[in-house]
Amino acid sequence: MKRKLYYLATLFCLLASLNACKDEDNQPLEFYDSYYEVPMGGIRYIGPKSGNGDYNLEMEHTQIAAAGIEKGWSGVPNGTNIYVRGYLTGKTRLQVTDYATSESCVLNIKVVDNYEALQLLPADYLGEEGITTPQPLQGVDFIFLINTPSREAYFFERGEQTAFSSGLKLLVKGTYELAQEADEKVSLAFVLPEEEGNAATKRYTYTLRCNAYGLHRLDKNLALNWGTPPLNSACTSPVTPPASNSIEESETSKVIFAFSEIEMPVGILS
Repeated sequence: MKRKLYYLATLFCLLASLNACKDEDNQPLEFYDSYYEVPMGGIRYIGPKSGNGDYNLEMEHTQIAAAGIEKGWSGVPNGTNIYVRGYLTGKTRLQVTDYATSESCVLNIKVVDNYEALQLLPADYLGEEGITTPQPLQGVDFIFLINTPSREAYFFERGEQTAFSSGLKLLVKGTYELAQEADEKVSLAFVLPEEEGNAATKRYTYTLRCNAYGLHRLDKNLALNWGTPPLNSACTSPVTPPASNSIEESETSKVIFAFSEIEMPVGILS
């Protein structure tokens, strides 16, 4: 009897020791920030800074946004990433609970107007010679076209990128106009302030060229009402090479652009 009790006591101590080691291996639940913006109709990934990879998600206002989990990622704890999908513009909160530690974090989520980000590349990117970059696109790395009634456009230059920031620096804000002219051809105009702090504006007009995928993407994401047909995946790739996209002022003045998934810096869109 004493031997049996001794073995039970030993087993209990062993199990307690194993559980203690397991608890020590658990990581605290932390995020890089407590505030995130998500475009309406788009997705934003919110990778935990630390955690244990198994989470419960509770969205405060499910009519504004929804959240989910994806496995198999690199650079996040246990390969588990969290994403938020924006439904309607507004504010909500997401509570993330780590099952391993029962810790919870509350993230403030704001769903902003949808947008398209265009990454500009100089024409000599394709090896063309004698091509200049038209004004005022010189020194501009990204243009964000916002789906708002006022058609806001934001021009950014690329800064130093970190784990916490894209490094984008706002250069100027203006408006844009897009009008479909023919297959793979669009009229594009920007209205920008002539000088910082000056109410006077100047209009710049270009021809934008892209394939059926690019036209359909602009049409749907910016609500342009062009009536572009649904894409046929057999003939149109969702990844358009930069060579097929250009913003042209003339035959000798143009830039190449690519559709980008870079995120708009927070705090700019209302």
